[in-house]
Amino acid sequence: MGTGVGDRREEAAEIRALLTLMIRPGLSDRGVKDLVESCGSGVRALRSLGVQTDFLGPESDDPPLDDWVRRGYQIVPMTSVRYPAALLQLTDPPPILFLDGATEFLESEAVAIVGSRKATEGGRRAAETMGRVLSEAGLTVVSGMALGIDGAAHRGALLGGGRTVAVLGSGLQVVYPAGHRRLSHDIRQSGLLVSEFLPNQPALRHHFPKRNRIIAALAAAVVVVEAGERSGALITVDHGLDLGREVLAVPGAVENPQARGSNALLRDGARAIPDPEAILDELRALGIALDVCSGKRRLEKGTAHAVPAGLRRIWGALSTEPRGVGDVAHSAEISVAEAMAGLSALELGGWARQCPGMRYRR
Repeated sequence: MGTGVGDRREEAAEIRALLTLMIRPGLSDRGVKDLVESCGSGVRALRSLGVQTDFLGPESDDPPLDDWVRRGYQIVPMTSVRYPAALLQLTDPPPILFLDGATEFLESEAVAIVGSRKATEGGRRAAETMGRVLSEAGLTVVSGMALGIDGAAHRGALLGGGRTVAVLGSGLQVVYPAGHRRLSHDIRQSGLLVSEFLPNQPALRHHFPKRNRIIAALAAAVVVVEAGERSGALITVDHGLDLGREVLAVPGAVENPQARGSNALLRDGARAIPDPEAILDELRALGIALDVCSGKRRLEKGTAHAVPAGLRRIWGALSTEPRGVGDVAHSAEISVAEAMAGLSALELGGWARQCPGMRYRR
């Protein structure tokens, strides 16, 4: 779609029409898709129902579209050439996408990393390492910004160059979980936030299984790090299989209840990833193109610079293995009290994680 005034007005009318259809009682996303395909556009679909464009937004007398645009959100209707083609493979694609960040990542080769919210420390570490490795290799990491595996995968991707897409279970104005406020900010700055929900919609329970179809559709492969028998990550896997996506899983300890679902996937024929670094070999075998050089260049351009200048010495004293406060203080050549204060700030900002025994790691 062009960028002229007429084109912008046409797209604005299309957005309003689709928003009206979205809130129409009894009309599902699949119903909207069928109507649009039959009529040729959201505007024509609305006319076919004998409805005028009446979307004003929740609890508002004026259309909120201008306010959303002022906030920097991009609003993409399913009829736009900017809408990701991969989502149109779904039987029920979102009629509207709300985007905040680097929209070019929607067109890049991507891998989804999903798993348990109640992940083990080892599972989170594996997801973070895998996210970093994938991002360094020029791939985009897609996940759901949930606690546990999702958050770790996003953090790893940010450390590896910033190529990450978070598909939310709330609107863009709502940070959920609240503890991921810093992560949300960092993804907005370096990656991309995606939502099918109106910007001020809260995170509701039924939103999360629904958004999993988007995660699966945007990725060439779905990687499960840890998942219990009833984990929502398995819903993403089911969507991925329906779409013909490859499924990979990290083997987990048999006594770990958070690995029962992922281990079951391996028994059912999913590709095994014996360690996080092995993900690249598995993806090469699947014919997924990697660009290690470009990933390294992005990393060299300053991933560490996301850490505030006053904390970089302490951050530099950390590694992926947990270290005691005294060791960090010694390496950074500062007092234990300074190290403790700095580590707390790094943890708050999402650049460090506290491990058992008052030890910290990146």
